[in-house]
Amino acid sequence: MNFARIVLLPLMILCASLGVTWAVWDHERQASRHEVLSQFDFALGDAVSRVDQRMATYELMLRGVQSLFAAKDQIERYNFRDYVGTLVLDPSFAGVQAIGIVEWVPAARRDAHVATMQSLGFIDYAIQPAGPRADYAPIVQREPYVGRNRAALGFDAWADATRRTAMERARDSGMAAITGKVRLTVDNEPDAPPGFVMYLPVYARGLPHDSVAERRASVIAWVYASFRMSDVIASLYGERLPGLGLAIYDGVGISDATLLHRSPEKHLPHMKSVVSASEYLVVDGHNWTLAMHAHDDFRARFGRNAELLIAVSGTGLSLLLALLAWLTMTGRRRALHMASSMTRELRENEEKFRAIADCTVNWEVWWGPDGKPRWINPSVREYTGYTVDECMAMPDLAATLIHPEDMPRVAPLFLKGMHGLRGDDLEFRCVRKDGSLVWFSVSWGPIRDAKGAFTGFRTSGRDITERKQLEAELRIAAVAFDSLEAMMVTDSRNIILRVNSAFTECTGYTPEEVVGRTPLFLRSGRHDETFFREMWEAVDREGGWQGEIWDRRKNGEIYPKWFTVSAVRGEDGVVSHYVGTHHDITERKIAEERIRELAFFDALTRLPNRSLLLDRLKQAITASARGDACGALLFIDLDHFKTLNDTLGHDKGDRLLQEVAQRLAASVRDSDTVARVGGDEFVVVLGSLHASRQEAAIQTEAIGEKILEVLGNTYQLGDVEYRSTASIGATVFQGHRTSIDELLKQADLAMYKSKERGRNALCFFDPAMQTVVLERAALEADLRKAIDEEQFLLHYQAQIADGGRVTGAEALVRWRHPQRGIVPPADFIPLAEETGLILPLGNWVLETACRQLTLWSTRPDMAHLTIAVNVSAQQLREPDFVDKVLAVIGHTGARANRLKLELTESVLVDNVQDIIRKMYALKAKGVVFSLDDFGIGYSSLSYLKRLPLDQLKIDQSFVRDVLVDPNDATIARTIVALAQSLGLGVIAEGVETEAQRDFLAGAGCHAYQGYYFCRPVAIEAFEAFVSRCDPWRNANRERAVARDGIVAE
Repeated sequence: MNFARIVLLPLMILCASLGVTWAVWDHERQASRHEVLSQFDFALGDAVSRVDQRMATYELMLRGVQSLFAAKDQIERYNFRDYVGTLVLDPSFAGVQAIGIVEWVPAARRDAHVATMQSLGFIDYAIQPAGPRADYAPIVQREPYVGRNRAALGFDAWADATRRTAMERARDSGMAAITGKVRLTVDNEPDAPPGFVMYLPVYARGLPHDSVAERRASVIAWVYASFRMSDVIASLYGERLPGLGLAIYDGVGISDATLLHRSPEKHLPHMKSVVSASEYLVVDGHNWTLAMHAHDDFRARFGRNAELLIAVSGTGLSLLLALLAWLTMTGRRRALHMASSMTRELRENEEKFRAIADCTVNWEVWWGPDGKPRWINPSVREYTGYTVDECMAMPDLAATLIHPEDMPRVAPLFLKGMHGLRGDDLEFRCVRKDGSLVWFSVSWGPIRDAKGAFTGFRTSGRDITERKQLEAELRIAAVAFDSLEAMMVTDSRNIILRVNSAFTECTGYTPEEVVGRTPLFLRSGRHDETFFREMWEAVDREGGWQGEIWDRRKNGEIYPKWFTVSAVRGEDGVVSHYVGTHHDITERKIAEERIRELAFFDALTRLPNRSLLLDRLKQAITASARGDACGALLFIDLDHFKTLNDTLGHDKGDRLLQEVAQRLAASVRDSDTVARVGGDEFVVVLGSLHASRQEAAIQTEAIGEKILEVLGNTYQLGDVEYRSTASIGATVFQGHRTSIDELLKQADLAMYKSKERGRNALCFFDPAMQTVVLERAALEADLRKAIDEEQFLLHYQAQIADGGRVTGAEALVRWRHPQRGIVPPADFIPLAEETGLILPLGNWVLETACRQLTLWSTRPDMAHLTIAVNVSAQQLREPDFVDKVLAVIGHTGARANRLKLELTESVLVDNVQDIIRKMYALKAKGVVFSLDDFGIGYSSLSYLKRLPLDQLKIDQSFVRDVLVDPNDATIARTIVALAQSLGLGVIAEGVETEAQRDFLAGAGCHAYQGYYFCRPVAIEAFEAFVSRCDPWRNANRERAVARDGIVAE
């Protein structure tokens, strides 16, 4: 028993201790390997993330260049150089060899393109390599434009298959695309490091590019950046990766032929690789392979390096324990204590990495193979607003946090992670607890245990919201700077730093001529120093100023501009820059001056207008009262001016008005006033006449007769000689006895009196004229009331064909006045046209006639009849005339082909195209058109063949004397022949005798209207006349109809 206690117990303790030592040693070895693998995976994922992020930064850089095309299809060379110059200074864009533009040039435009480039100063420019091809894509801009970069101008990227493949991919997708392994155009050495090129398409503004076909049709250029891969990696890591070797291959294979970069390993010649792995990376649709291997010093840095120590110390400890057990049994307690300490140390080492992950600023999540979160670092609260506990309690963390629109892109990568595969970095939005959005760039990677077994996957998210906002701001800034307003940026000392192309267009100065100077050279000299001092005081006090300034262009021209200057302050409140914008307001100043001129002067004749006339007349009345002298007012209206406009055109009418203005101004004194107050109306104000009204009237008469004589002389209107007369109304005033309005009315009435006397006359105002004015006003009031109360009725005058058959009627309006009885149309139709009441009156006539057509359509003996309705020029000018006519036809139920609209030639004077359009619109619905009073109006026949007419109507003035006046007879025959040649019907109005009818029939006219057949009568008498037409035609027509009281006696 003692032997067992002395020998076996120490041996058992020794064996147990050695067993524990081996277990601890093996655990430490596995933990050390796991640590190295974890750090290696992290380093590999970090390398992939860095490369991917740097490529995203390069793409952002190119999109900034691409946004320069948002304002115009061509970028000025100096704008491009300035923009690229700002990019070169940004450390985020390190590794860029050159930035440029490749223009799409079809073969048909090749020669024109080369000529354009040579005209810009590139005398030796040519597309290389030479030779005919279907399409070309030469480099047209490249910065920095120094050294070998100059030789790259004209290089046809489309001729290189590798470059062309990337450009086609970019063009068809609208996204950035990179090439495979290429030798850059500036590298001619055989051992030059390989590189790649990134392309981004530019489409023509205003053309769609939603589909592949549309993108191919609208592409005009590519912006590109070229890189050496070695420079890109050097900008990310410096000269070396501590303990690691990194190689990047083009595509998914690993070979020397596809090698893009291998990190130098001169410092590691004696070390061997302890772990290696490769990762595929998809960059802008192109595959790269990243291969990484770790060396001994990497394991030394991140491994625990405690295995040997544990083995030696454990063995020594075991021997010591056995020795102590041999000596005394009390050593067992120490051994147990040592084992407990070693176990605690092991647990602390295991939690070290978790503590490091908790401290990282990224949002880290470790997921299990089932897609459930196993661990989340505390940063989640900062980014999402949720605590770790809230996130762990969510049924589906990913679905809760990821924006629904981005979930379809994230889900495939999530599935990759659940299967132990590494996914590409992805940018997407997350929804915070408060509902706001935050952008993340997330990398994915598997988690393995010490034995390499898959235990889950890791996601590491970085907040890129600020970067996304910066991208948008860059795009907006690029468009804003190239806006239509001229822009200038200076430093705090007012030294110009930058100007845009609109500045050059406005001032004539290029950026090279102004950068580095102060804006003093732009001053015109029209503003003193006090003006500028007050302006800058306002800028310092209020942060900005705006107002009108006169400046000088490069060519010496002085021009007005609207100038705005704003101070830009830093975080410390100190001004760092000034931004000035302006636009040329020359046109506005001219318009203001023109408006002031138009306010008081007539634009055509340059005479004072009505506003200035009233002011001058007021002054004349005041002077008359003060000096006890008389004055006079002459109202002048040109005779037959409308006929001139209708026959010779408005240009001749305008020329006549100008000549009249000149003659009037030359006929009076400089102190008198000649004004134009309307179309062909002029007013002359005479001052300082005799104090006696009789003597003043004699003076006025002498001046008026002189004016009549001068205005009656021949006018040379271009190639036409023309004589014109005038009607003048005059009134004499003295002091303030009569108001200005009353004087104008008196002169106007007197002028109308002179027209009644035969025109070309001078009449003085007679108080009896006021009675006529009052009667006219009363008649207008009664006419308005008559329209409201429908005091009108229609009479119908038959239209007869050869053989006596009634084919239709003309509707003629009559006014049945309650007190005056039947008012003749000649008394109220002109008044209706002057006051605009012809519109509601014409609508009433049209609707009444259409209702009558509807009633006749139910009677077999009347259904064939048409009704002709006269339409005034005012009605035709209404924009909705066609709609009104069709609406009346629609709600009355009338047949459109039974409605005949009679137009006078005067409607063709103004806006003929609009009249023709309206006629065709109604013609398409069946409405018939007749041209009334043909031959007495507009003399030009050029529109006849364009008008959709059905009939010409010979005016009664020709029919009346057709038997006694050879001219009238010739005109009548000509109208009939013209109508027949145009395929139109013809009808003669005013036929009063059988001889007239026979003459017209012999000339080829077979439709008539006039008192010989039927007077205009009420509807009942007209229908009775139609019903008797057949027996009347075969009997003694004159006696039979005379008994009925229908035919004129």
